[in-house]
Amino acid sequence: MNHLAAIAMFAAAMPLVVFAAPAPSIDACALLDAAQIGKVIGLPVSAGSRHDAGIENNGAWSSSCVWKLSAGADSTRRGFVILNAMQWPVGSGRAHEFLDSFRDAAAQGVLSATPSPRAIGDEALWWGDGLAVRRGDVSFGISVHVSNPSMNTPGAAEQRLAPLILRTLDRRQALSSGSSKPTRS
Repeated sequence: MNHLAAIAMFAAAMPLVVFAAPAPSIDACALLDAAQIGKVIGLPVSAGSRHDAGIENNGAWSSSCVWKLSAGADSTRRGFVILNAMQWPVGSGRAHEFLDSFRDAAAQGVLSATPSPRAIGDEALWWGDGLAVRRGDVSFGISVHVSNPSMNTPGAAEQRLAPLILRTLDRRQALSSGSSKPTRS
């Protein structure tokens, strides 16, 4: 057997490896600010505290941000808002995996209720404690844990914050593509 035939046989036996670009980073704290949150929940919050996990085993860049009720808020109230954002490899079509994890958790009995769809972004689910949303190659979960009598409808604050996050993502996308206007609102 000649060398070229041996190389061709060896190459044919090797699994196909696709080298995809890694997911770009994302900063959850840059997607919302304390003033936006305070306006929605009706209470002041501190500046966000960022905690990045970086590239996860699933290939997504994961970043979290936590805003706590400010010291100026009623001292008997405690609470926080948390945003976990995942940037998936560009063009991978994998942002749905985050939402799928809530469906899987409900099917396994980990969640007490079946997640219910919401008309936000490309797809959104209320899972009982927060809102999971995806758009393009980004998915995020937003949860508001604040006791405020004016916010007595579960999910109302999350549903008001999610479009603000999406607008920021649209601006970010427009800047990275060189466009001067957002792609969607």
